[in-house]
Amino acid sequence: MTSIKSKIVFMTFALLFAFGLVVVSAAIMAFYHDKALRIAGNSTSITAFEGQINTEIAALEKNALDLALMGDMYFQKGKSPEVGEFFTKHILQNYPNSMGNGLYFLPYTVSKNKDISCIHAVWNENEQIEMLPACVDSTFDYFKQNWYSELKKDFLSGKRISWARPYKSTQLGILMTTVGAGIYDRDELVGMATVDWELDTILKSILKIKPTPNSFVLFADKTNDYVIATTEPEIDNVAIMGESLDKIKWYSEQLKEGSTFDYNGVKYIPYIKRLSNGMFLIVNVPLFELFDNAVHHLCVLLSVLLISTMFIVSVLYHILNRNINKPITTLTEIAQKISQGDLDRTIQVDEPFELSELAASFNKMKADIKTHLTDLAQISLEKEKIESELSIAKSIQDSALPKDLPKNEYFDLVASMTPAREVGGDFYDFFSIDENRIGLVMADVCGKGVTAALYMMSAKTTIKNMLQTGYPLQEAISRANNSLCANRAQMMFVTCFVGILDLRTGKIEYVNAGHCPPLLRTKDGYDYVDVVTNVVLGVLPNYDYKLGNITLRNNDRLFLYTDGVTEAQTKDKKFFGTERLLNILNKRDIVLSETPKYIYKNIQKFIKDAPQFDDITMMAVEFHHKKKAK
Repeated sequence: MTSIKSKIVFMTFALLFAFGLVVVSAAIMAFYHDKALRIAGNSTSITAFEGQINTEIAALEKNALDLALMGDMYFQKGKSPEVGEFFTKHILQNYPNSMGNGLYFLPYTVSKNKDISCIHAVWNENEQIEMLPACVDSTFDYFKQNWYSELKKDFLSGKRISWARPYKSTQLGILMTTVGAGIYDRDELVGMATVDWELDTILKSILKIKPTPNSFVLFADKTNDYVIATTEPEIDNVAIMGESLDKIKWYSEQLKEGSTFDYNGVKYIPYIKRLSNGMFLIVNVPLFELFDNAVHHLCVLLSVLLISTMFIVSVLYHILNRNINKPITTLTEIAQKISQGDLDRTIQVDEPFELSELAASFNKMKADIKTHLTDLAQISLEKEKIESELSIAKSIQDSALPKDLPKNEYFDLVASMTPAREVGGDFYDFFSIDENRIGLVMADVCGKGVTAALYMMSAKTTIKNMLQTGYPLQEAISRANNSLCANRAQMMFVTCFVGILDLRTGKIEYVNAGHCPPLLRTKDGYDYVDVVTNVVLGVLPNYDYKLGNITLRNNDRLFLYTDGVTEAQTKDKKFFGTERLLNILNKRDIVLSETPKYIYKNIQKFIKDAPQFDDITMMAVEFHHKKKAK
């Protein structure tokens, strides 16, 4: 125990082991054990209630299915009222928990001269089974009942069994719901078997679920999206019944059992129990009430820990001050001078030996810093040189792209290019070939950066020169291709769409060399042009390029772009895509001058905070056939 480290370790373990370990362990174990018991206890009692309701639901659904089977027999075997009454009474006797059950048939299915046909058995006040008088005398217009419409709609859509929304019985004045099963004649719905279930008894039981004083319950049907009952103090239970779950402010589809949520400044933990018929029960317990005792116990134990810790810190302070603080003060003073730029000062500490080694490390670090600063200065010079070269390349590239939009009564044109880096490989061009023809170029060089920019300028100049020299389009592109093949940089090529717009006719003669198909807007909107495709420029010399033609009518518009538009990607690698581009252009009528900005804005909205993957270049041309050109 001659070193400071050994003394600190010994004192720390001796004191912390005596006071800290037992107190902290006991506090944490007691707290989490208490929490687990309270959560499990509430969950068990609520789960038991859930099981009771699910058992009741299963019995009622089996009741409906059994009655539907007998209803099918009744329908197929003569439709005798006595047989129907026997079936409904027999089923009701087997399922005494239901209020009543019945057979309800579609108009004129039981009798061609009779639209209302129902048989319904109920329990009377004397707990005897009797037939519903309104069905016996055929005066019950069940077609106007909401439960009938809801069940019929579900059975027509193919459901085997269905539950109606809860409703107040007009005859009994109680809250109830109805479960039904379809009755079919050769796959055609002819009627339904129904079983009525009283909800008031269940609601009274639900209202008693109160694990803590400020807990509240929600009972609802998630499948059909309505509220059955809630004990939330701020909500009128009668008014909210049957309303959408959207009316419950704290409810969310993402609500999970065990996770907490904030409501009116209070944290709640939900217990979610889903019933077999699509309904669910959520019991929300305030977190502070659930864990009140556990938190109190934890606070007491942590207070003891705090006092113990203060005592330990006091003892350690005297030890550390004598053995470490003074040597460290010496190191700090010298380190401050080093931080101010004095890298020639040497640190000298002889004891304790740990700080002596630290001083040696400081001296080595000081030497390393001097070396690093020298290297950093050299790197900065090189970086400034590279940035200067990139700036020059960008200015050269910007100057190569046409800035002034042409002013001509026969056409309007707008274009933009947004590089993915300081300099890019995309380019566009437009220029006069003669007084009646305009050259249009949209191209994309394989690659990015300075190399792609230089290759782009070479390709742009070559294509423009060939067209303005007077060669026919097919020959001009072939010559440009041969020139690029002869001076081809490693792994570089160009995809391009080169067209010549005849101002007299609106006809565009074009060559598409592996480029994206343009979009043509007519009076019917935008659609992709079925282009004649060719090999990209700069790869295959002496290639025989094929021509294509597009004819623009008055106010027709041609939209050209590079693959940086359609291949813009989100962070999870989803593409902007050709279909999305087409839909956006057809979504609304866009002024020509705003078209590139509009598309770029939609691309940024799609990729969000993902970096721009490729250069984005666009050009739109609108033809105006006002009068014949000379």
